[in-house]
Amino acid sequence: MERYLYDQNIHWQEKFYTAGVERELLSEIKPLLAIDQIIAVSGIRRCGKSFLLKQLINYLVSENVPRENILFLNLEFPSFVSDSTNEILTKVFELYLRLKNPEGKLYVFLDEIQTVENWETWLKYYYDLKKGDIKFFITGSNSRLLASEFASKLSGRIIEKTLFPFSFREVLAFHQVSYQNTQEAFLHKERILHYFEQYLEYGGMPELLPVELVETKRELLLSYFNTIIYKDIIPRFSLRNDKTIFQLALYLLANTASLLNIKKVSDYLGISKREQTRQYLDYLQQAYFNFILTRFDFTQKPQLLAQKKSFAVDTGFVNLLPLRFSQNKGKLLENAVFEELIRRYKVVYYYRDNGNECDFIIYDQLSDIAAFQVCYDFNENTQEREIKGLMTGCRKIGVESGVIITYDQNDTFSADGIDIRIIPYWKWVLDRNA
Repeated sequence: MERYLYDQNIHWQEKFYTAGVERELLSEIKPLLAIDQIIAVSGIRRCGKSFLLKQLINYLVSENVPRENILFLNLEFPSFVSDSTNEILTKVFELYLRLKNPEGKLYVFLDEIQTVENWETWLKYYYDLKKGDIKFFITGSNSRLLASEFASKLSGRIIEKTLFPFSFREVLAFHQVSYQNTQEAFLHKERILHYFEQYLEYGGMPELLPVELVETKRELLLSYFNTIIYKDIIPRFSLRNDKTIFQLALYLLANTASLLNIKKVSDYLGISKREQTRQYLDYLQQAYFNFILTRFDFTQKPQLLAQKKSFAVDTGFVNLLPLRFSQNKGKLLENAVFEELIRRYKVVYYYRDNGNECDFIIYDQLSDIAAFQVCYDFNENTQEREIKGLMTGCRKIGVESGVIITYDQNDTFSADGIDIRIIPYWKWVLDRNA
């Protein structure tokens, strides 16, 4: 275990971690370093949570925090898996204190903490015992990292952030496409569109970005898919019929951005009880495999009763299917827009009324209210449907303007009192205020 600690904590050896492209979430976490609360980062497996922690460690060292005051533990290490009770956390933490004898405030990073049983009890104990003297950072691959069974123990002690696969901005940073504003980005438009095509096809999982062979990219995505199903879902929820959850995951990918009919899904899976189907859907969401969108309404009951829509956490997973969406790039673009919206706003809806559908609604009375439509190619065959859908959404939430996001078209016009702006995805995503 002592050897493991030295191997994992290379910052003790006067080194910095090779941590890749600086994640955008880092700028949100830095201001939280000065407060006592535990910082919890959750997200889909392999989206870069460990690298984010190492970027934080690099930052702390650059801010003159003594290296021996920083402890990093990857809790998926075999020694932790074989001894998964929280007693091992005490053993390792006490070993660290003996080895380094740190003085002053400590910074403790616990990666994939959900692998340790009763971790929340251990964390609460040390947080309360050493409040102000230890800053804790934890990560997990499950959206219920702070589920109700943990919330009472950690209430008021923890702030949760979600890390997603790379945004398109982070993809461009990886490929060293630099720009100060959208005007400068226009000079690199051909390169930007090239990488956007790659982004639609293979998504933003960090390990795929340096890989050139298409076969290898797909093999990596498939390995992530299988790991999520067979490691993050089936064992956690003690599922006996692994075939059902596997088939449901494929079904959701095949029906990305489409309305879900629970009865049809249940019939497809051969499940007699619809509640069981809803439970399986929840399992996939907890593993960040996908997100379920609710139809917007001002009251809760219509939201609960309305059909839902599913979006993948990353477009790369959508393209794993044998019969892929490659001919329907509109669905992929819609999924990419959703990924950006969920980063920006956290809560996203769709709206449908009298056959007209607005793809995305943002409604937060305290901050943002907006309507978005997605159309890969805005032309004479699509414009009437898309304009009607957007106007339906705008009128529902009481706004006088909306946005149609396209592959590469610009325009502005008005229709029946609604100002409509058409903007390419690349331009919209590079300007976070757009």
